[in-house]
Amino acid sequence: MQHVLFLQSPLGPFFKYLAKHFSSQGHRTYKINVNGGDTVYAWADKQFNYTGHANNWHDYLAGFIAQYKITDIVLYGDCRFYHKVAVQLAQSLNLKVWCFEEGYLRAGFITLEQGGCNGNSNLDVSLARIQQHKKKFVKSDMQVGPTFKKRCWYAIRYYVQLHRQKKRFCHYQHHRPWTSLQEGINWLKSFKQKMVSKLTDPFIARKLIRQHSKNLFLLPLQVRVDYQLRQHSPFSSVDEVIQKVIQSFANHANKHDVLVIKHHPQDRGFVNYQKLISKLIRFYNLEGRVYYLHELNLPKLYNHLKGLVTVNSTVGLSGLLHNVPTKVLGTALYDINGLTWQHDLDTFWQSEFQVDEKLFAKFHSYLQHHTQIPGDFYKQRDRLIARSYQQITQASEVTAETLKKIA
Repeated sequence: MQHVLFLQSPLGPFFKYLAKHFSSQGHRTYKINVNGGDTVYAWADKQFNYTGHANNWHDYLAGFIAQYKITDIVLYGDCRFYHKVAVQLAQSLNLKVWCFEEGYLRAGFITLEQGGCNGNSNLDVSLARIQQHKKKFVKSDMQVGPTFKKRCWYAIRYYVQLHRQKKRFCHYQHHRPWTSLQEGINWLKSFKQKMVSKLTDPFIARKLIRQHSKNLFLLPLQVRVDYQLRQHSPFSSVDEVIQKVIQSFANHANKHDVLVIKHHPQDRGFVNYQKLISKLIRFYNLEGRVYYLHELNLPKLYNHLKGLVTVNSTVGLSGLLHNVPTKVLGTALYDINGLTWQHDLDTFWQSEFQVDEKLFAKFHSYLQHHTQIPGDFYKQRDRLIARSYQQITQASEVTAETLKKIA
């Protein structure tokens, strides 16, 4: 029997139902809420609210683990303050810590790794290890479709309660820089932005494909507060990324090349980079060569791209799947010699680099086999719950050494 502690989850009730499944199979489940929003979707055999100071979280969690003989910790996103402490503590106690994230291979997959995800992943991505892999590609049996409305509803419920219970959890350290009220307003504003962009952006995209096919470069922006950008790259903001890429493009790309900058859908309503991009276009005299779009069908664009520049977005993986030459500016699992351009950005624009398709096929299958589970957090979650439970329980046999350490 495992004693499983659940921390913060993806927006919505996924962890709630996962905890219920563990409990129904005879395991003990625990949940610690660190803010009011957490309580909306929480469930466990025993629930607790941590209302103390952030600097006391380590000691509280260490005592909790010892008292309830925790064997496994389950969390979403390993870079949040409370989760970073939990991961470090679990590793020091030789406990299993299971990190969920959105799928590296989207859509239809989620990521589940032991110890960390993305830049903190423990996966061996050496060429020798990848070349040894013989597993075949498996297509997800999950047809996801649009999830924006459901995500928005989950977010509104979450942030309303976070705001209402602010006094109760007065010492909570949030992973986003805005208030719950601002968060809710921004989600509502995103509806308006989506509707406006849907009327204009697809028309511009078709025109770009028709006039500039094979001369298009794509820069997919990441969420403004994305930990992969802040902790696994040399950049402190998306603004810095935009400035660096446009400057390099202006100075080193061919005059007939065009740069398409795509806004991240989850940042819609929260921030708009139009003023910055327009200013840089005027400064570098790039009129007609740089476009900023919100609603862009990437699968239809990939075959028309000359290249793709990213910090460490999973869009880079999608581009590689379509054999698009890619330059990574941060730290990414797929930034491997033979898959991505290994030299500086300035030389990328006119390089003749090609993706090693055979190597990528092995890497794609290897990544899928070791880190991906078919499913979705927001739709038809029953199969994902069963698969996640199976993976966690199969790998989490508690040894006598572990029990002795946490007793």
